[in-house]
Amino acid sequence: MKDLALFVKCDSRFGRGFIMRNANHNSRNMIWSICVILVLWAPGACAAVSSPSPDNAALLYYQASLRRPEFDDDTFLHFDSVLRGAQPDEEVREYLNMVETRETLSIAEAATKILDCSWGIVLRARNGSSLNTVLAQLRQLAFLLEVDARTLAFDGDYRAAFDRCLSIRRLAHHIADEGIIGYLVSLSLHGRAFRCIQHILSSMSPDADTLTWLQAQLGTVQGAPPSPGRAMEITLDDILEFYRMYPASLAEWRENILERIEDENVRQEFLNLTDEEFLDRVRISSESFLASLNRVIGGDMPYLQKNVELQVLKEERADHVDYNKPADIPYLGDDVDDVIGYHDIYVGHLTSFNAIRAAIEIYIMKAETGQLPEILPPHLPEDPFSGQDFEYEVTGQDFVLRRREKTIGNNKLWEYEFVVVQ
Repeated sequence: MKDLALFVKCDSRFGRGFIMRNANHNSRNMIWSICVILVLWAPGACAAVSSPSPDNAALLYYQASLRRPEFDDDTFLHFDSVLRGAQPDEEVREYLNMVETRETLSIAEAATKILDCSWGIVLRARNGSSLNTVLAQLRQLAFLLEVDARTLAFDGDYRAAFDRCLSIRRLAHHIADEGIIGYLVSLSLHGRAFRCIQHILSSMSPDADTLTWLQAQLGTVQGAPPSPGRAMEITLDDILEFYRMYPASLAEWRENILERIEDENVRQEFLNLTDEEFLDRVRISSESFLASLNRVIGGDMPYLQKNVELQVLKEERADHVDYNKPADIPYLGDDVDDVIGYHDIYVGHLTSFNAIRAAIEIYIMKAETGQLPEILPPHLPEDPFSGQDFEYEVTGQDFVLRRREKTIGNNKLWEYEFVVVQ
């Protein structure tokens, strides 16, 4: 899990780690056809593929991914150049203008606007390849949406470009509740959308109407990226369900615990527990500790204080476990160090969200007055790392917003540069 957290934290512009450019097309179609069938079997789904439920976004995502044309490595490099700020060339435009591509984008856009998204059992399956296949294809859709957004911005259709970015965020919300892996991928998609919005803001002449619309969409319609609390709770449920589905794995786990118990009376009590009684004790212990973690993560303390509190919980947990005490069933869930990593990633994306919203207000002032403010206006979104206003610097015609605190994990002081087009 630490490797995954590190991967998402160091996410590139297009997420090479999850994009399967060279995947066999027939294999992809087969996997995604199975996904559709599984969703159709889920409670509340429709009875036939030809009549998909209008209330389930997952079916449209599957349809969009099946419709999406494959692209070769050379085309991928052209896309990468666009994401790095290059002008969309003929090869990029040719792909985007294909009938299949336009249909893919249209279906994906429609999917993001459906509130409910039930993935069936696919994302909960303990088959890692199935999970990664689903998430990889969703990242492909987000990748394509961003390429199209930047192309629209280059052509001067800024509101449509922003709308593509908002679609990426809606897609991200649809996978945020699918356990911690889906949550981390969700955050990476929020990051993709924020970078794209920052790029578009820096490529357009400030327009108060468009900026006011965008601010409303970000602040009141979509809101901030979610914290990891819900995802960790779902992951715990998934792990418990896994052990119910695979008794051999449960027996092996129980045997490992039994080997650590020295007190004979406690050993006998442990042996007398049914599997369900054992899992119930695990659930109670894990939910209690998870609630303590979530109280810290969701509290009003500054970032640095939260890290201190999480370290205290980690040490208390390590000191607490005694295998010779029946009540001390080990906590089942993510390591506290992993939780600290999730929290860092979350706060990092929340900072980007707030920086974008603060920048939009500055752009609106520029549009209305013709000048950048000399000092940061009051009541703008704050830097979540410090709980204070961002540092603000006007650099010639442009401006920069900086965090006031370094991230503990990488000791970096991040800044956000915004170009003002005259």
